[in-house]
Amino acid sequence: MAFTSLSQGASLQSVQITPPGSIGDEEGYDPNIFVTSPTNYICHECQKVLRSPRQLECGHRYCNNCCEKLLSQSDTPVCQVEDCKEPIDRKEIVRDHAARRDIMLLPVFCEFRNKGCNTKVKLNSLQNHLQECDFTVIDCIHKKMGCTFQVERRFLVEHLASQCLYSTVKCKHCEEQFSKDELDEHIRRCPQAPESCPNGCGVKDIPRIKLEEHILECPLQQRECSFRGYGCTYKGHVTDIQHHLNTASSEHMQMILKSHEKLGLKHAELDRKYSELYNQKSIVDNKFKQQLEELQEIRQKNMKLEERIKDLHVGISITEANKIFKTLATQNDKIIKLEHDLKEKALKTDVEKNRTLVYAVQESCAELKTRMDQIERRPMVRSSNGANSKDVDELRKQLAQVGTQLGLHDVRLAEQNLHFQVLETACYDGILIWKIKDFARRKREALSGRTLSLYSQPFYTSKYGYKMCARVYLNGDGMGKGTHMSLFFVVMKGDYDSLLQWPFRQKVTLVLLDQATGRRNLSDTFRPDPTSSSFKQPTDDMNVASGCPLFVSQSVLETPTYIKNDTLYIKVAVDTSDLYGP
Repeated sequence: MAFTSLSQGASLQSVQITPPGSIGDEEGYDPNIFVTSPTNYICHECQKVLRSPRQLECGHRYCNNCCEKLLSQSDTPVCQVEDCKEPIDRKEIVRDHAARRDIMLLPVFCEFRNKGCNTKVKLNSLQNHLQECDFTVIDCIHKKMGCTFQVERRFLVEHLASQCLYSTVKCKHCEEQFSKDELDEHIRRCPQAPESCPNGCGVKDIPRIKLEEHILECPLQQRECSFRGYGCTYKGHVTDIQHHLNTASSEHMQMILKSHEKLGLKHAELDRKYSELYNQKSIVDNKFKQQLEELQEIRQKNMKLEERIKDLHVGISITEANKIFKTLATQNDKIIKLEHDLKEKALKTDVEKNRTLVYAVQESCAELKTRMDQIERRPMVRSSNGANSKDVDELRKQLAQVGTQLGLHDVRLAEQNLHFQVLETACYDGILIWKIKDFARRKREALSGRTLSLYSQPFYTSKYGYKMCARVYLNGDGMGKGTHMSLFFVVMKGDYDSLLQWPFRQKVTLVLLDQATGRRNLSDTFRPDPTSSSFKQPTDDMNVASGCPLFVSQSVLETPTYIKNDTLYIKVAVDTSDLYGP
């Protein structure tokens, strides 16, 4: 079979077909390609069949290119026919259209006759035949996708069916289309691929998507005693469990009584705590009322202070106003420095130090207000030019600006505190443990469409590595909507992306943690597709999520094994063993 690959450096090219009668070709047609030898149309120079024939004044014919050679080789060119030798005059050379037309109508063999093509066509149809000839060597139709094979046209179909890695084939289990190089990986994850029961009950050909459901119903599956919540640790098959329930009823009753006693003690403890909390609430309510009263008094004092400032016409000097202005500018510089320190430091102790600096700034502003009160208490002296009144107004405006800046700074400080809280919970080893509380409420919100998905806190492969998070659909997404919980992995835009290797190629493992025994974790592992946009360098805050829409069925998820105290734990582990970088 005539398959050809360029993967080893070969340089085989597709057939280049010369259009019949092209002007400027070096010589005439090979006489051997003609079915009958056209002796009347032989060039007297190259001894081949005329190509673009030209007729001299003497009547002899030459190929166009051969005629040009004769004219360029001598200042007095002559006809090359032995019995002629007449001088050639360029002006007397004409195109022989009749001869060209006759030659174009002569029958010729296909250029691939030596390979087995027995087709005979007219010379002017040879180009069209070669475009369709089964023996012509052509590129694979998947060349743009990366296939470098060249093959005779007659073997193209066989090549696509048996050798081309870029041909699409159907998965025999789910009948979805995949390229051959993706098929093996798909079959390893195909939800319809057959599996055998891991408990050895003899059931085979279970679709992978239904394996979990079978395990729950399998008679050989180990089950826990229904009194496990009361302390019974027995495990066994269905028949064993029933026998255990029939024979251990007294032990179970003792466990229930002990549990009831514990509940009674807890109830009493809760009553005591409730009483303490109620008393604390009363105290807090009283303090709140006192603070409201104090706040009202402060507001009244502020209103009086504003009225006094409006009526104030004191003899404050320009020098004092400039000193106050410089003090205000110094406080503003301290605020700017504080913001810079907050951005540079990510430890809680540093935040406390910076808060102390904020308090210092606030105390400075309080000193300025005290200074204003002292100025106000001075004997009232009116300036002859009214400048003092303007200075006081300007000072009041500057104080108001400082107050506004401090308010904005308090907001920024709160934002920084939130940022540091996120930093304190961030992981830098490629492992995320995500605790999802209030599962029942969040599931209801997912069912109602109010909150379709949840995002985890960010985590990193290292301090300067990839930034990532997880995304979960508690009611499923896509093909898993309504039947499964869907779990996805998300690559986020980080501060050091320009120093990292892209696309993201690290192996990712998604795990639903078992809270009962720790031995029934459900996991799925995948390697990112380098061609997917989900693993390119992010241009927005995060890429499109990628993962498992059929991660775990709802019937398996909503059991005490995985949901305990209305809480769910998810683990995401990224392989960092082969990472290198800053």
